[in-house]
Amino acid sequence: MLGSQERDLVEYIQAHPDALPQVIASYFQVSDRTIRTYVHRANDALEGAAYIVKQRGGGYQVVVEDADRFAAFMQMDDGISKRSIPSTPEERVDYLLSDLLSRSSWITIDDLASILFVSRNAISNDLKRVEEKLGRFGLTLERRPHYGIRVAGPEMSRRLCLANLTLDQLLDSSSSNNRAMLDVVARCVNDAINAESFQINSAAYQNLVVHIAVAVARIKEGCLVPMEPEQLDQLRSSRCYEVAEKIATAVEHELAIDLPDEEIGYISIHLAGKRSLYETPSGDDTGLVISDEVWGVVSEMLEVVWSAYHFDLRNDLELRMNLARHIVPLSVRLKYSMSIENPLLSDIKKRFPLAYAMALDSSAVLSKHYGSTPSEDEMGYIALAFALAIERQKTEMPRKNILVVCASGQGSARLLEWRYRQEFGALVGTIQTCDVSHIDKVDFTSIDYVFTTVPIDRKLPVPVRQVEFFLGDSDVRTVRTILTDSASDALRRYFDPDLFVPHIQAMDKSEVIDVLCDQVHIHRQVPANFRALVDQRERAAQTSFGNMVAMPHPAEAVTDDTFVCVGLLDRPVEWNSQPVRAVFLISISKSKNKDLDSFYRGMVGLLTSQEAIQELVDHQDWETLLVLLQEYGSPTERE
Repeated sequence: MLGSQERDLVEYIQAHPDALPQVIASYFQVSDRTIRTYVHRANDALEGAAYIVKQRGGGYQVVVEDADRFAAFMQMDDGISKRSIPSTPEERVDYLLSDLLSRSSWITIDDLASILFVSRNAISNDLKRVEEKLGRFGLTLERRPHYGIRVAGPEMSRRLCLANLTLDQLLDSSSSNNRAMLDVVARCVNDAINAESFQINSAAYQNLVVHIAVAVARIKEGCLVPMEPEQLDQLRSSRCYEVAEKIATAVEHELAIDLPDEEIGYISIHLAGKRSLYETPSGDDTGLVISDEVWGVVSEMLEVVWSAYHFDLRNDLELRMNLARHIVPLSVRLKYSMSIENPLLSDIKKRFPLAYAMALDSSAVLSKHYGSTPSEDEMGYIALAFALAIERQKTEMPRKNILVVCASGQGSARLLEWRYRQEFGALVGTIQTCDVSHIDKVDFTSIDYVFTTVPIDRKLPVPVRQVEFFLGDSDVRTVRTILTDSASDALRRYFDPDLFVPHIQAMDKSEVIDVLCDQVHIHRQVPANFRALVDQRERAAQTSFGNMVAMPHPAEAVTDDTFVCVGLLDRPVEWNSQPVRAVFLISISKSKNKDLDSFYRGMVGLLTSQEAIQELVDHQDWETLLVLLQEYGSPTERE
């Protein structure tokens, strides 16, 4: 009878006639010798119906002798689910995880290779990825000579890892008993949470059902979760424990199984971790206690945002409450390595890049307090809290402070001030006026733009636009465009050809950062510890976001203005396990932040475009960057 590997091989060769042995071996990620073994087994099973032949100097082909018998062979079930014996490395890794987590005895690598019909080397390579996944849950792969391997670690960690496998991998789809048990658990959970008016979202509900199903299966095998009496006493006083008791009672009745108090505590922990900040408007916060510890964590997070972005959200009480309410269940998930899905994640990254960057930076505080780094899904929920706070600060468009320069005369200056206030009153904050002879005495710290009716023969620290004394229609349109910040080159002002470094040759990200920081020190006034602050930020959270891009920046806002230093590499370097060829070293101004959101919105459009980044690293010249900045510098026009 044709096995799953042989069936897969025959189907592949039919779809790719004359496929070379090394190509087939690469596809299945096994050795040429293993492919030859598959061929021999397939020919034995298909005798009289078809056979695989290798052409001299060419590849394999399937020769069909009896079409009807061959079709019957290909449709015949060998009694083993195709899913149960995987053929690809990804499937093998999940199979090995499920197998090793479910057994307490030792098993040799040779035995696993025999079960999966692959070489010992293939299993050894797969086990490296298995160990990586186990490590995320505090589990290890224990090795012992002459005995083999087995998973070592707490029972709760085993269950969490098992439950994080997909449902199809976790439960044998051919087993009606398993499917029935899952249905029973779902009904028990549904009845209990409805009776108790306990609110959790649909994704969390499904995860909870899977976790409890895993727990029931492990209890039947005699594997219980140990729990300290003090911890259990603390859980008994919570609202979640009451709901867990209702679920446990129903499960015991339906499945004829005894759930000890420790297992009820285990369910209550999952209930506590399945809540999130953005569930339903009627979400029940009864019994949700915000401790001094959580309040302190929120304060530290907002201090990090202030230091890194000079964006002051420290006095936003609503933001503090939103973050605190979310961190209460989040702390449970981080402590026990539990996961939660965020269906809005991709939209949050795209629409609120500044808020997501704030969430990434402040997450270092959560890692420090709870011993685990939040996932991207968790970051997305935290970013939503920051996004709401930022939007509240933008109830009206930020007003620009302008300086109007005229030839001479106090009367002319007053007339100009009145004219600009009349035309652009909703867009401007303060309007200063001066004649051209006194421009050197002006403090430009709070000035955004200069509009002048006469030529100015010196360079000023802010953008300058010359207009007519009596503003015509064209001048009004120009000024309004500048003040609303919707010009196509809005992003361009943060870049400088002196801070553009193409064709960098570097072995790792540290060398890249060295090159860019050296360039910044030459052309900008930065503190001596600028490089150290960039390193501090790198240690706190990753700054590579895919698409061959990294965006490092100092852990604190330490420069007078916001600028970007661009580095382009001829060959990619590994940056937090991702290949990177375009590096944007960003320094945020310590004195201004009102345009920061539009800056990040423009940046995210550029950095997430595969076409734009590929064009940039292919050409590696300043003119190409200018064209891309003009195209991507107006996010509001593209949305």
